[in-house]
Amino acid sequence: MKFTNRKIILGAPGLVQSTSRGMHDFIYRVSTVKDAQFNVGDVVDLGDREFTYSKSASALNTGLGCSFSSTGYVAYTAAAVAAAVGDTEITVPAATHGALTEDYLAGGYVLLMTSGLVETRKIVGNQAVAANVAFKIQLDAGLSVAITAGTTGVEVYENPYAALTASGSVALAKAGVPATTVAATATYFWCQTKGFIFVSPQAGITAGQNGACWRHDGSLDTLDNGIEDDKTYVSSQIAGFAAIGSADGNGPLFKLT
Repeated sequence: MKFTNRKIILGAPGLVQSTSRGMHDFIYRVSTVKDAQFNVGDVVDLGDREFTYSKSASALNTGLGCSFSSTGYVAYTAAAVAAAVGDTEITVPAATHGALTEDYLAGGYVLLMTSGLVETRKIVGNQAVAANVAFKIQLDAGLSVAITAGTTGVEVYENPYAALTASGSVALAKAGVPATTVAATATYFWCQTKGFIFVSPQAGITAGQNGACWRHDGSLDTLDNGIEDDKTYVSSQIAGFAAIGSADGNGPLFKLT
């Protein structure tokens, strides 16, 4: 298989860790060169926190959530080439897209829609082609429903963690919080998606109002603003809750969920 994602549980039996330096130093390193040990989308579970290996689409700050920025690579298009049950390589029909380098879409997803049914497969590789032409992709598992030319719909998405941004749009879903400052675009880093961390709060995050939604800029706002009141700047996406402290006290020490 060309590409796979792993969830690594540090501290599990059989995993050797250093006792002479910080066990988790690698989480706080950034680089413009991909770490050969990890693929974008890999998860490291520290027990109390989880991190996903990611790539930036802008500079990023700690203490603020970063956003998924991909909008989809190939929009809904009817398949032009049939594929049988069990096939692990399919042809994406000609449609609007950029020039593709080999395996650029690895870690992304394809949706296959037939007779009201939708199957999802992870993309583990793709053919290098010019812009707007048909191309082949390899899947992480064989088809359980055949692709019929002219009938099956196809949509293609990039690896969600390959373009995380600090964009201030409330329309973009938040991925998590950078483990450390990211100075520039196209930088590999670890994004914390679960567990305890500091996230910048708005004044409304107080005792008794400790549940929080993501604000457009990656800070935290109240559930009331996110779900009912402020649709301009506050998303309905729930970030988690302030476990200890508040905007006007210590921290808060926030738990991402």
